[in-house]
Amino acid sequence: MNKWILSVLTVVLFLFGCTANRTVPEVANIEPYTGIVTKVAILPLKTMDSASGYIQKILTVRDLDYVFAKYPQYSLLNMEEVAEQFKISGYQDVEELEIEEMKELAEMTGCDILVLGSINSLSSDQFSISTRFFSAKTEELTQLDFNVTKDREARWKTLETTFIAKLDEVVSNEVSKIYNIALNNYTSGNYAEAEKNLIFALGLDPDLKDAYYYLGSVYYKQGKLEQAIQNLEINLGKNPQHTQTLSSLMELYEKTNQPDKRLSVMEQLASINNNEDLWLTIGNLYAEKNDIPKAESALKKAIEIDSTFIEAKTRLALLLYDHNRYEEAIPYLEEIFDQFPENELISTRLASAYQKANRLDDAIAKYENTIKTNPQNAMAYLSAVNLYRLKASQTTDPVMISAINKKAIDILNALVTNQPNNALAYMNLAAIYLGQNKFTETELYANKALQNDPTLYLPYIYLATVSQSKGTNDYNSFIDLEKKAAQAVGKKASTLKTQRDNAKNAAIANFRKALEYLNYAKARATDESALTDINNRINRVNQLINQATASY
Repeated sequence: MNKWILSVLTVVLFLFGCTANRTVPEVANIEPYTGIVTKVAILPLKTMDSASGYIQKILTVRDLDYVFAKYPQYSLLNMEEVAEQFKISGYQDVEELEIEEMKELAEMTGCDILVLGSINSLSSDQFSISTRFFSAKTEELTQLDFNVTKDREARWKTLETTFIAKLDEVVSNEVSKIYNIALNNYTSGNYAEAEKNLIFALGLDPDLKDAYYYLGSVYYKQGKLEQAIQNLEINLGKNPQHTQTLSSLMELYEKTNQPDKRLSVMEQLASINNNEDLWLTIGNLYAEKNDIPKAESALKKAIEIDSTFIEAKTRLALLLYDHNRYEEAIPYLEEIFDQFPENELISTRLASAYQKANRLDDAIAKYENTIKTNPQNAMAYLSAVNLYRLKASQTTDPVMISAINKKAIDILNALVTNQPNNALAYMNLAAIYLGQNKFTETELYANKALQNDPTLYLPYIYLATVSQSKGTNDYNSFIDLEKKAAQAVGKKASTLKTQRDNAKNAAIANFRKALEYLNYAKARATDESALTDINNRINRVNQLINQATASY
């Protein structure tokens, strides 16, 4: 064949080979990467023998570009430009570069990772590649040795499973180091640096474990509450079981007045930790919002965790009671009463619940049994008496009323025997005798109640009622005697007038005594309804005094 034709064919084949070498297969669609892209600069690969030139050429013009195209988190800097910059630097041998020189080249190329490497042929089809990865951020050097063949599919796979994998490792180590620096800054209170490092670390690895928690915490410390919430919510989305994130969000939602979100994370936290105290708090918060079903559910969860949790049982009992669910409240109230029989609120609520559930006899039996087992339990005596008095008020048969009152009096006398200084026992005796119009006994026990507890106001009401009743009787006598005196003559008329005047004076004295007692009661009462009642009584007594003094 003509030498000229052979020469032309040789040139054509060479050019075709170069073009073929640069041909890169299409890369499948890659999901967009939103993090910080790591810039990688690969210095000219050094060939240790002539046979390695082929691999050096094919890696440079095609393979590395193709492989990097699959990983959008990395940007392979133009290798021709990098080679030109290396040439400008004046350095001759990539294998002889020192750390400071690598830093200089990394800065010159603007890369994050600088790769240095050499190629050596092992056989006609197998080549050894020795590389070093230099991190511009951490200044750490990482070694990687691997083998490739002339088979391009196998070579591409090797590049992905070794070269790219090592690059991932290097970047991961960078992230870990930067993350640790950020945590140290956070711990030492250097929040500005912690923020900067955390943002950078997350840019490299958006899935960095709990980094969003610390970034949110940094913003919290800096008072940037909206940014704190945003990052903590991201972390919670990645790790719904992270209790520290939940705790921080709980505080932040409270500070930013987001009660519904706060309750949501509180419930998550309480469920994870099996925290009965937190469930109690949740129950109280739902009760404040008047969301009774959720309040009840939360309180029952607290009790499920700790069946002896008396605070939760008390709150649930009172919640049920306040919403007229007396039958449901009674078992809880009974259990609490058995443990704390001296608790006046529980005793009163239990008695009232029995009453409103039409179970007065059950209630009385319970309190009488408590008296037998615990004779010093004053609340049991008083609760039983209150229920007997209530039962008497619901009865119209005089014989039954008398029998019920006798039972109440017997219980109070037993209480006085055990506790002779119990003012409430005497006060209840005074109230029962007042209802029976036994004024002598009423005054006796009302005064005994005040001797033992001068702060009580009801005994003064009872004494005022007695004095008012006496005054009314005296005034009625005065009216009657005045009529008789007007019709009488002589000595009889004088006698009747004297009796009339005495009755009037007695009426005025009793009314004024009643007024004095009422003012004593008013000075001691604090309840609004009680004060209203006392003021109404005072107005009535003043009318009686004015009426009595104006007579004739």
